[in-house]
Amino acid sequence: MAKIFFLRILILYGALSFAQDSIVWNSKKDKIKIPFELSHNLIIIDVVFNGVKLKMIADTGASKSIVFSLPENDSLELKEANLITISGAGISEKVQGYLSKKNTLKVKGYLDYNFEAIFVFNHDISLVNKLGIPINGILGSSFFKNHLIEIDYQRKKIILYKSNKEKIKKISKKYVKSVVEINRERPYVFIKTKFDNKNMDLKLLFDTGLGDGLWLFENDSIKSNPNFFLDFLGRGLSGDIYGKKSRVDEVKLEINLLEDVLVSYPDLNFLDKSMIVKNRNGSLGGEVLKRFNWILDYENQDFYFKKNDLFSKPFNYNMSGIEVQHSGFQLIKEKSSDAVATTVINYGKELKEDNFKYELKPNFEIYAVRKDSPADKVGLLVGDKIIKINNKVAYKLSIQSITDLFQSDEGKQITIVVDRKGEILTFKFNLEKIL
Repeated sequence: MAKIFFLRILILYGALSFAQDSIVWNSKKDKIKIPFELSHNLIIIDVVFNGVKLKMIADTGASKSIVFSLPENDSLELKEANLITISGAGISEKVQGYLSKKNTLKVKGYLDYNFEAIFVFNHDISLVNKLGIPINGILGSSFFKNHLIEIDYQRKKIILYKSNKEKIKKISKKYVKSVVEINRERPYVFIKTKFDNKNMDLKLLFDTGLGDGLWLFENDSIKSNPNFFLDFLGRGLSGDIYGKKSRVDEVKLEINLLEDVLVSYPDLNFLDKSMIVKNRNGSLGGEVLKRFNWILDYENQDFYFKKNDLFSKPFNYNMSGIEVQHSGFQLIKEKSSDAVATTVINYGKELKEDNFKYELKPNFEIYAVRKDSPADKVGLLVGDKIIKINNKVAYKLSIQSITDLFQSDEGKQITIVVDRKGEILTFKFNLEKIL
């Protein structure tokens, strides 16, 4: 269960511009409600891009929008496409893509017929394998900056407001105001932290495309405490991203105090340092952001927020030590819930035959094992295909439900049955909390 899928784009050749007058407001009301799915703390919304239905991650941390896959058997028309070279997290070599203008993006009643995006189809992002959802791309700041936007994590809705002034008047007494800095079309917030009995002011990228709650860049003044473990942090355009995982004592957003917060320290060799703005200390991601409802005012560089019912939830992590992904599908024969017995004449005898249905169900496999973790100690290996987890057949589970199980209770026993090159093996271990 990859906790983040970090995808950032820096254009090395070519320039972008956005036209506000290309946006059409197809709603009689002064707001448009967009439902979203929250998976691994990532906001996933349904869009229609040049007539093709796509699922995209709403990502404030990405300055540009990107499309990297299409639904099976679908094709997409690109308009005014120019070849560019791009760079981003996890990129070890130059990547080429196409910058395309005058595309049509439709999200509920929101329509932009001059939407610009980058298309990269020659790199295996494989987000469907990690999330269990067929992700096709990322919506960057060009989607967020044209209107006042509310992100309601509790009700799982994004709300676009046509009138900024009226909404801001209504929320001024209920929400906390935070000044943000917009740099290269990305928002940065300022928070206070405390770790190793040291208080520190931090400048962080406000990043809804990061599933983790807090990323910090180690330097002479920011160091992980000795209690950490090395972990998989996510996937970039090419290759996985690894780093340290630990905790900080406090994270303070204006008047709101969060304690014992999980923090990741990415290996900076996986990051494109040219993309890191001056004095940036890291990123504030979904595991923290989801504890608040946000209203983003890019125009005036103000963000407003208030805590929601998720605020007091503990900061949990994967205590098993294994990461699980989809690995294709299998055809499963199941008795239909609305099965009707049919009569079959066989050599003059009446036989009863139940109706069955056939459905494609996901396969799961282990794609990473953390060294010295409970799963590692009992002998689970990368490539093991999962058959059952705690007596539940794997194809009836989801990536999110497996994630929740591995983050549940310290000491909980996990029994996993796997297929290792045709041999059926059973492993048992207890979830172990080391942070």
